[in-house]
Amino acid sequence: MSRDPLDRARTLTDALEALVEQRPDAEALVFVDRREGERSLKLRDLWERARSVQSGLTARGLRPGEVVVLVLPTSPELIAVYFGAVLAGGIPAMLSTRSHRVSDASVFTSRVAHVVANSAPHSVVCEADTASLLGQHATGLSSTLLLQPGPLQEAGSLATPVRCDPERIATMQYSSGTTGTPKGVRVSHRAVLNNLRSMRAAFELTESDVAVNWIPLFHDMGLFGAFLLPLLCGCKTVLIPTMDFMRDPAIWLRAFDTYRGTFAWAPHLAYALCARRLADEDLEGLDLSSWRIAVNASEPALASTLRDFCERMAKYGFARETMCPGWGLAEATVFATLQSPRQAPRSEVIDREALVREETARPTAGEGVSVVSIGVPIPDCTIEIRDARRRPLPERHVGKVWLRSNALFSDYHGDEERTKRVLVDGWLDTGDRGYLADGELFFVARDKDLILIGGEKYVPDDVEAVINGVPGVRAGCAVAFGVLNAERGTEELAAVVETRVEGDELSRLADDIRAAVSRSIGLGIRHLHLVPPGGIEKTTSGKLSRTGTRNRYPEVFGAGDAA
Repeated sequence: MSRDPLDRARTLTDALEALVEQRPDAEALVFVDRREGERSLKLRDLWERARSVQSGLTARGLRPGEVVVLVLPTSPELIAVYFGAVLAGGIPAMLSTRSHRVSDASVFTSRVAHVVANSAPHSVVCEADTASLLGQHATGLSSTLLLQPGPLQEAGSLATPVRCDPERIATMQYSSGTTGTPKGVRVSHRAVLNNLRSMRAAFELTESDVAVNWIPLFHDMGLFGAFLLPLLCGCKTVLIPTMDFMRDPAIWLRAFDTYRGTFAWAPHLAYALCARRLADEDLEGLDLSSWRIAVNASEPALASTLRDFCERMAKYGFARETMCPGWGLAEATVFATLQSPRQAPRSEVIDREALVREETARPTAGEGVSVVSIGVPIPDCTIEIRDARRRPLPERHVGKVWLRSNALFSDYHGDEERTKRVLVDGWLDTGDRGYLADGELFFVARDKDLILIGGEKYVPDDVEAVINGVPGVRAGCAVAFGVLNAERGTEELAAVVETRVEGDELSRLADDIRAAVSRSIGLGIRHLHLVPPGGIEKTTSGKLSRTGTRNRYPEVFGAGDAA
């Protein structure tokens, strides 16, 4: 039988405890900030902190199966509280801390309140300033226990870790970008461990690998890919605060050099920033030759960005085959497909006419739609492309991507009907559209109308609701969608809004709309088009059509694809 802790584990508690017993003095986690400061944790220290938090939560009445909401930045405290909740038999659910992009504090507190209403947690663990903010602005939290990580770690006697069945829920994920009704994706211990094992096999990870990541841990790619995967595989795990990367992307590359990093996860935006925004002096002296896996996921990959990043970083030792586009979603725990680490990214140009009229992906040597392979299914995962009647389609036919694996989520918290719509006979209807060619998956369109900015998903209904509340906007006549910016490697927010306002008042209305969206959602509208009544495309049933409206104004938004 394998001595590997991850192979033998039946729960996350088993995996961490066995790893600590095997390598107590191994340096497990390193936290690096923008000023090159460093804090590190050995496995023994992590275990002791987590046990203290577990005892603190248990002493405050946490019962197995109850949710603990975590609103903490990337830090040793976040890691300790996450595992402490797990050891106590609780279900951790991470949320983002307040964003400085949103000036209205009630937007943040309202989101936390929505999640609390949905999850009915035992407590919310946050820092003192967040607790004060929630106390001042949040409604519906009066009966919710607000705890701080410091006092939780001051427990006296340590409680025994709770042992649970592998089918019990290990964690709950909430989409980080939405502001409307939250959707809690519940994942079991069995599913998490199965996905970690499959990713380890796909990435060929060993204890000698070093992960270097900045993506937020409340994101599924951050939680499972940047944190749990390397840690429980015994790899050194280097974590950088997200905002430090956004202010100075070079910190990520410098950390690869310093710690001889071997793999990382990032959305497409990160590679675009490093390829096109960093000055040469930011890269001077870098050695990236240790880097062997650069997972590019969470938003569609562009062939031009992959080329630009690989070409610019080649002089610093980065190999083209290191770039590994992939794809996954929270309902599959996190990951489903990956380009082989030993193969350069594959892309092709397909005929636009055949794609639109026949829904087939016909390669062409002329102009067309450029698509990038997002790899083959990882071990224990199967992909099918199906038509509207759920019938499998042959290769190069475009349809919905269906997925079957041993790591599918258990359900949406408190939403049996929605769960049944997407989980059918052991298969997951991902909602995404794509096609298979030579066994590789090519992405064509994202799930429904979601806007994808920097790896974060935003629901257009939330943006439209804010716009419709601005005086001067024709009620119910605003559509929001994403427009791809190939230079930045991500989408930008666009909106078409009907109004009867004319003349000089149009400029004032545009300013009011931009300010309202920035204040409430934390996003800037990069493309805003005000039109008279009738300017928004509608479906045959009279509903607003986002894609139709986007395509109606190519001179405003460009002629690119509106997925």
